[in-house]
Formats: sequence, structure tokens, C-alpha cells
Amino acid sequence: MRTTRTTVLLLAAAVLCACGAHSPTTGNRTAPATTPPPASPSVTGSPSAARSPSASAAPAGTLVREGLVGLHGSNPFKVEVKALERGSDLTVLKMEITATGEGGSSGDFGYDGLPTQSVSFGKFRLFDPVGRKVYFTLREYDAEGRAFGTRHGTPTTENYPDDFRAGVRYPVEVYFPPLPAGVRQVSIVPDMAMAPFTGVPVTDGAAPPVARQRDETDTPAAGSTFQWPVVPPSGKIWSGVSDVHELIETPQRTTEQQGAQETIGLRTDVLFRFDKADLSDKAASVLDEVVEETRVRADPAKPPILIEGHTDSKGEPAYNQNLSVKRAEAVRGYLAGKLGDAYVYKATGKGESEPIADNTKQDGSDNPEGRARNRRVEISYQIKQDLPGTTTTTGPPVDKVRGSVRGPAPFRADAGPVVGSLSVKHFSDRLRVDVHPFYRDGAYLVAAFDVVLESSEMFIPVPGPFSGGSHAFSSGSDYGTISLIDPATQARYLPLKMSTEFVENSVLTLEKGEVNRSYVYFPAPADSARSITLEAEGLGTVPDVPIS
Repeated sequence: MRTTRTTVLLLAAAVLCACGAHSPTTGNRTAPATTPPPASPSVTGSPSAARSPSASAAPAGTLVREGLVGLHGSNPFKVEVKALERGSDLTVLKMEITATGEGGSSGDFGYDGLPTQSVSFGKFRLFDPVGRKVYFTLREYDAEGRAFGTRHGTPTTENYPDDFRAGVRYPVEVYFPPLPAGVRQVSIVPDMAMAPFTGVPVTDGAAPPVARQRDETDTPAAGSTFQWPVVPPSGKIWSGVSDVHELIETPQRTTEQQGAQETIGLRTDVLFRFDKADLSDKAASVLDEVVEETRVRADPAKPPILIEGHTDSKGEPAYNQNLSVKRAEAVRGYLAGKLGDAYVYKATGKGESEPIADNTKQDGSDNPEGRARNRRVEISYQIKQDLPGTTTTTGPPVDKVRGSVRGPAPFRADAGPVVGSLSVKHFSDRLRVDVHPFYRDGAYLVAAFDVVLESSEMFIPVPGPFSGGSHAFSSGSDYGTISLIDPATQARYLPLKMSTEFVENSVLTLEKGEVNRSYVYFPAPADSARSITLEAEGLGTVPDVPIS
């Protein structure tokens, strides 16, 4: 299974904080297929417009997921979200969790130690798909600490997990940083192989957390409710909130956004002739489009507009460094001539030192496609923003490649029909990937699919069957080989990142016949896109996946 990793997060708390987060594994069974509900209406204005009180939200008591949770996929669980309550100092997620298998299970819901030692519920995360932020559980001391809230340690050893008994209902509370006042719905994106809970309503007026003692009985009966201890936040509290980081590629350019910073990467093959630093005749139309985007989106009060040149690895490093500087200066001169002195510009060159793709293939031979992606000029700037603590006014540009910001997606009780499949050989294992319809959630697209073990008695995903890939941006994703392609524009969409982690779950250890419910968030394609192609690098494609 996947090991714990650490990410750098932005801070959000009125208490003592540190930076970081991480994300291991878990799993899920499939539900009966039905037709998915319609998508939320499109919102073309500011993100705040997508927070209309009329936006669809799931009624209380209907937010239920069933999945496989544990060291491997032999422990089925049901998770029911009861409430998500916003207070002035924190947000409270209230759930009821039930083991649905025949025997007991310790589960694996937290990060506080090895999977067999986790006693907290830190693997639940809140995602605001309109405000583009991920909220992590409040934890003791730092990102490696236990999540505050319910703890399921044994009566004698709080560091070792007590088993969930089959059929017993366990109330669970987990605490998060306070959500902004305008947020009315969020998605719960568990770091487990379980589909996201979309359209979760946020209610106001959360009561202060209250410490609770463990129920005295040691043998609760199936159908009963059992209370584990609840530990409210106190002392030194770690609180993490992360902006999301997105990347879209077209044959001419990439568009990358992380929080308030946007970076446009232009292929130098479009701007310059081979080995030259003078702008080509066709460069003007490409740069004029960037000029207009920059004029609308860049904040002149937060300089500079940074122009960086990059090359591939062919030739001497010193020569490539000099060429990258000259090309950056040429683009700087064009932008300054069109935008004027309202902005501050800075041009620099990185040579071949920061590739975004492999210059050579695994066998050592030349990789022309990778080298072409590395030859680029990147233009970065800070996006104009609303008042402090709110999201950007303009959001990503809505055009033939990028879709508009919609309201949060309504909750989906199941994944819908299988619309295509892939057969994957992973060492001696044979996996089947069943793809379900994709759907829009706020500014993003949720890719939903099941990974089914068809051979062997047990599958251990080390290394992961879909991890890696040739793109530096997504190589750290558990689904790094997977991207989405719009056939109409040839735009490629990479998995949504939060610092070094991704808005996704993972494939856990499976036994033969078990099903791992998987999901990955991607930037949303153009509003006109009604279907899209899933491409798994080296594994195959699934064309015409419906988008709702």
C-alpha cells in the first residue's frame, strides 16, 4: 500500500500552526448503476455567484457511501454523513460509521502511525470546488499528529485501534478550519478508495466541541450505537488549508493556476525558428492572445510579470542558458510594447535545468515529444483578487478549452453505468478499469472509475499500476499516467494537485474479485464539451466518456 507522504500547505487558523499534509490508502465496492442526476447550472460570473442558496444540496440522511477500508480491501464499511456545521472557530463533520462485513475490523481512517495503529479519522478532507481550496482535519502539534475528534483506541491502549464490530453504529466527529461564510456546500474527498461526497450542505451555528467518554460496554450488539471518546481541539493545533494547482495543455501552450498565481507556458516552436531568438511571423497572434489575458487578469499592484525561457537538453548547457535568456527577453519586449508601463516585467532564463517532460525515453533513445514540451517560455503573474480571504474575481478564463465555474455538484448515490473499460496487466496481475460517466463539480471535473482485480489471490499496488507517467506535473499522482483529452481542441487536462498531493484517492491492496472505487479531479473542459477521452499512458484509452 502507499506510504504516508508530506505536503506543504497554506496556513489557516487562529491557533498555533505548522505546514504539511499527507495521504495514504483505502477502498470501495460498487453500487447498482443508475442514470446520474443532471449537472448544476453553469455560472459564468465570479465564484461567489456559484454559491446561490438555490443550488441543489442533498437532504440530511441521504449522504451514504459504502466502501472497503483497511490495510487491504477485506473490510467493508458504510459511512453516513449526518451534518457539516460551521462555527466561528472551526467546522464540525458529523458521521456515523458502520462495519458491514461479518467480522470486526480496525479500519484505517487516520494518519497517526502505521495503518494498524491509526486511531483517529484524519483521512477525510473538505474541498470547496468553487473557492478552489482543500481543508484538512485539525491535528495535534503538526501535520503528522492525530486528528482531533473521535478516537477509537482500545480501553487499555489508546495508541492501538479498537475494532469496529459488525453492524454497530459508531458516531464520529472530525474538526476542520472554519469555512468562509459564503460557502454553502462542499465536497468531502476522502483519502480512501471511496467516491467523493458532493453537494454536502454547510449549516451555521456549530456548538463548541464537547469531550466525550468511551461507552462502558466492551461488546456492543449489532444494531446498537456505541460512543468512542471525543477529544476537542486544545493545546498546539495544526490547521491546514491548501490552494489547488491545475494544468491544461494544448499543442501551443499550457495554462497553469495555483491559488492567485497563473502561468502561461508557450511552446517556443510556435514563437521562434529553430535555434533562433527572434520572434517568428506567427508569434504575434499567439502573443496577442496572451496580452489580452494578461491585461484582464494580471494585478499590476503585485509585480512583476515574470517571463522565463526554457530549452530542451540538446546542446551545451551554457549555450542553452544563453538562448533561453534571449528568448525570454524577446517575449518581454513584445509584452511591454503592448501592455505599456503599468506593469513591471522581469525576464530570465533557466536553460535546460527545469524540464517538464523527459528528454529521452526509458531505453535512452531520443524523445522528440518530450523535448518539444520542454522548449517553452513561461509568463507568470498574480491574478487580480477580491478582498482578503475571498477567492479570485475572474477565476480561470472561460474559453474553448476551460469551462465556467458551476455550482457544487449534487450528491450522487451511485456512479452510473459503465461506459467503457480498460484491461491492465500489472506484473502477474490482471486488472479491469470500468469507467463511469464524469461530472462537473464547481470549477472541476470528477473522473469516476472502478479498478477490479480479475486474477491472482491478492494484488499489492507497489508500485502503483497508474502512478508515474512522463509529465513532471502529475508524476507524483497515484493516477499520474491518466489524463483527459478533448478531441475537439486536443487540450489535455492533468490531475488536480494540492501542493505535492492530488485531489484523488488511490488503489489499495485488493483480493480477487474486489472492486476499488476510484476518483480523480481534473480542470473542467469547455462548457461545450459533452464527452471526453480518458488516456492512460502506455495502457490505452477510453473514448467518448459522457460529461454531465
